[in-house]
Amino acid sequence: MKQFIYLHVFLLGSLFADDNRLLFYGNCIACHGEIRKASAPCFSEIKGYYMMKYSNKEEFIANMAKWVFNPNKKTAQLPHAIKKYKLMPYLSIDLDTLTKISRYIYENDDFVTTL
Repeated sequence: MKQFIYLHVFLLGSLFADDNRLLFYGNCIACHGEIRKASAPCFSEIKGYYMMKYSNKEEFIANMAKWVFNPNKKTAQLPHAIKKYKLMPYLSIDLDTLTKISRYIYENDDFVTTL
């Protein structure tokens, strides 16, 4: 019985080990692809532009989260994407969650930054 409980604890722990990853895939990937474009710019492109402007990790995370929290044309890092895909709609996601997602994007090396 103990082994059964340990196995469940281990499996649940590994399932929720990277909450930021789950937040990213649960909220972003439907519109933004990781590499290929869907109905919005892909994350390799987005990350590339944000890395050029904000090479500091905390600035990158804070500015990305802030913009997604309140998307607007004046502060967009990819104005050409707005012309192609239109302005990102307002999402009812809190700033703390967007900060976690932005952290995941910054820390994830799977996004090959392309411009």
